[in-house]
Amino acid sequence: MEDIYSILDLIDRPGGKVLATIIDVEGSAYKKEGSSMIFFEDGTRFGTISAGCLEEDLALKAAEVLKKGTVTTVHYDMSDEDDLSWGQGAGCNGIISILLESIDERLKTDLQKLKRYLSFNIPVLVFKKMGDLGEYLFLPRHGEPFGWWEGEFPEEYYEARSGMFQDQPIFQHLYRPKPRLIIFGAGPDVKPLVSYAANIGFSVILCDWREEFCSKKNFPEADRFIVGFPKEILKNLRFLPTDFVIIISHHFQRDQEILLNLPVKKIGYIGVLGPNERTKRLLRDHEIPEWVHSPVGIPIGAKGPEEIAISVVAELIMVWRKTVRRNVEKAWTAQK
Repeated sequence: MEDIYSILDLIDRPGGKVLATIIDVEGSAYKKEGSSMIFFEDGTRFGTISAGCLEEDLALKAAEVLKKGTVTTVHYDMSDEDDLSWGQGAGCNGIISILLESIDERLKTDLQKLKRYLSFNIPVLVFKKMGDLGEYLFLPRHGEPFGWWEGEFPEEYYEARSGMFQDQPIFQHLYRPKPRLIIFGAGPDVKPLVSYAANIGFSVILCDWREEFCSKKNFPEADRFIVGFPKEILKNLRFLPTDFVIIISHHFQRDQEILLNLPVKKIGYIGVLGPNERTKRLLRDHEIPEWVHSPVGIPIGAKGPEEIAISVVAELIMVWRKTVRRNVEKAWTAQK
């Protein structure tokens, strides 16, 4: 998922900070345009830009940027395969350009605003002008632009993709809100699924009628808990097209009530734990429609909660990536 989620959670940490963002990749690389990491004044850092080849040198350059309070772009040629190259024998076969920005109060404030937009499920397109001034502009899909941009801003349609403009020294990237994973069922076997999903960037909402199960104590990595019976929960949940829903309560009547009452046209993904025959019974012996993933997860022969969670999360990632690719093909109106 987006590196920016975790970075934004650390933006209020005291001391100086430098944001590193991949702005261009020629050839292949471990991570792509838009990937970020953050360096702190005390020498600590969070995130990765490469498979470990660049971070030490990048830390030195980030310290210099922080000292001067500037913005700069650095380039690494990863194409050589000898042990003395940046690729260190990894054979990444790419040239990577990285933008280093010292996070001053203005950028910090705007990154906090970005975090708020994403928390309200509003995508934000960012433009960064290459140069010593460090100009940038954030364009929320719903809301007013914010940032710092001198001079004219091109008024035209831009694809919501990551990378440099072909004919201008401008980088663009679309920040997407965290996808929500709504899980119906808070039994002990759900713990690995909540943990894995949260760690890769899903915002996990856990729903169950058993208050003693559905709690922060049992699921510390979940973001939200909804206690109630299915109809009550479904009445109070506003579903989004980017939502992922998994039914895993192991209670036949409850699972059936949930599945038959979900607003399927408003949800991006619905998965049901258990064999196809059980899912057919949940659907009152009707054929399983294409919008229901049953049995949930990629068929890897999983056994036990941990392996099942791995197969489920793998399928979530696959579906999410396909959704991202479809949305990237759409145009975004950019106005100054």
